[in-house]
Amino acid sequence: MKINVLLEIPSRQENAFAYHTAMVASESESFTTSESLVQNLTGYGLEVRDDFPPVPLFGEEIIRPTGGGLSSFAAFASPDTNPDVSSEKIVISCEVEKSRLGEMMSEHQEIVVWPNSPLTLMDKFANVETSVDFGTHPFDLASSKGGVDCRPYRPGVDIDTIRQLLAVEAIWRDGFRGQNIVVGIIDEGVNGQVYPVVGGYSRPRAKRPGTAVITSHGSMCAADVLVAAPAAKIYDYPFLGVPNSGGALQMFQAVLDQRRLDGTPHLTNNSYGFTGVPNRQLAPNHEIWNLNHPVHRKVREVIASGAPAFFAAGNCGENCPSGNCFASGIGPGKSIHASNSLAEVISVAAVNSRHERVGYSSQGPGMFESNKPDIASYSHLFGNFGPNRPGGLVQPFDNGTSAATPVAAGVAALLMSAIAGLSPQDIKQALIESAIDIGKPGFDYDTGYGVVNAGAAYAVLKRKYCGQ
Repeated sequence: MKINVLLEIPSRQENAFAYHTAMVASESESFTTSESLVQNLTGYGLEVRDDFPPVPLFGEEIIRPTGGGLSSFAAFASPDTNPDVSSEKIVISCEVEKSRLGEMMSEHQEIVVWPNSPLTLMDKFANVETSVDFGTHPFDLASSKGGVDCRPYRPGVDIDTIRQLLAVEAIWRDGFRGQNIVVGIIDEGVNGQVYPVVGGYSRPRAKRPGTAVITSHGSMCAADVLVAAPAAKIYDYPFLGVPNSGGALQMFQAVLDQRRLDGTPHLTNNSYGFTGVPNRQLAPNHEIWNLNHPVHRKVREVIASGAPAFFAAGNCGENCPSGNCFASGIGPGKSIHASNSLAEVISVAAVNSRHERVGYSSQGPGMFESNKPDIASYSHLFGNFGPNRPGGLVQPFDNGTSAATPVAAGVAALLMSAIAGLSPQDIKQALIESAIDIGKPGFDYDTGYGVVNAGAAYAVLKRKYCGQ
């Protein structure tokens, strides 16, 4: 039986970005290059896959310089094209005979074999009511005591309600609505006829940016980014055409490629993850267990380049987990893992408009970084789905931590349009400092430091950077 794996191979590339661009442009050259990299491994029943081209991995010194200081990739935040750099390793997608895998790893210890695991979208289809009329300011009904919203769930709310809860008005009055900010949506694709898709990942035989149907998960994410930042633009990275870690690895490399050229996209939204925890003894290198998996390293490279990464906490909370969650990954300490639990990312839980944690929202501690989730954001809103919305009533409304995450990413885009030069840490710290604390005082493993609030975050940043 053959299994799908990622091979990390020592192979220095002096101009790694030009190398990767050439691989993306030519499938034949990509396949030939991949085969040449494994030519001494052909005795193990190994076959190169053509689902994505070879991806360079960069040395740790570039990401975390000895003695501190900025990453070499920090210059990628500039709109000017940066010089190419060299990489130390190459990752390729392969199939290998499972029975020969141990032998290959023993005889070629310079090669690291990583799982290429399937990923899951973090939405939650709910059979609930589809409208509500508060008749008052939504903050009057949003409690600070917290609580949990489970089946059949409270009714969804419209975009204007979420905008009021986010307090975007003060920022909009100052003339900022997310203009000049590009959000990269790494997902299954975005509909570019409805949403402002201006670029993204393109490769022969792959799904083109902006060509997804309006009912796609990525289109929902685009709609929810625009709740707080209606003037933002979208880059479409449709990795779920290849719904595994290798596909995500390729999309993050594409983000890094673009950032080197012109500093965009300015941040990424990632509403996907795993819904179970594999046995550690049987899969020690799985993305959930090994912090050095190439996907996690590539995520850290992108963040080091100055682009915040928002990740959905997941939908495997103990109260009413999604139906696709496995028992091994449900509840506190087991449901926020892999890239979603990296210290560098902003992990987002889900609350409803009443500030109740939606019961499927995954709970910390995170499996890499303990203090997860970082913040909570709003879900169960009429963004892409719902009455008179572009996606219609295919599902009742935008839901899951999948929806909460782009709402928070849209807040970040709004803040970045208002105050230039914000780093990923600036954004993360401002969102944490300004969050509306619910439940028990301070950080908790259900909703992190509290619910995102754009107006309060704007005030924090203006005091810090504008002396106001």
